[in-house]
Amino acid sequence: MLEFYFSYRGVLKRLRGGALGGEMDRFAEHFLTLGYKRASAKIYLSRIARFSQFAATRCGSMPIHQDVIDSYLGTFTTDTPRIGAVSALAHARRVAPERFIIFRSK
Repeated sequence: MLEFYFSYRGVLKRLRGGALGGEMDRFAEHFLTLGYKRASAKIYLSRIARFSQFAATRCGSMPIHQDVIDSYLGTFTTDTPRIGAVSALAHARRVAPERFIIFRSK
């Protein structure tokens, strides 16, 4: 499904790497199903892939804990890219909740 958005083998390999690499085709299908324009979906997929690489260095293939997400978001020094990352991660958590450890308050 990623091939709908990206064609270069190196890019596809990078996108499919990282902690969420195995889910990237599901994310691509999610954006296609929701009717996102190709350019918007590519931005979201790239943001998720960037986080995926970051998370891989912290938790490998284990479920991703909120501390990893918070640490990643803390790397942004301005609001705009942080907000974009939060939005992309919300999609990732919706599509692949089994890859995240989510604590719910009582």
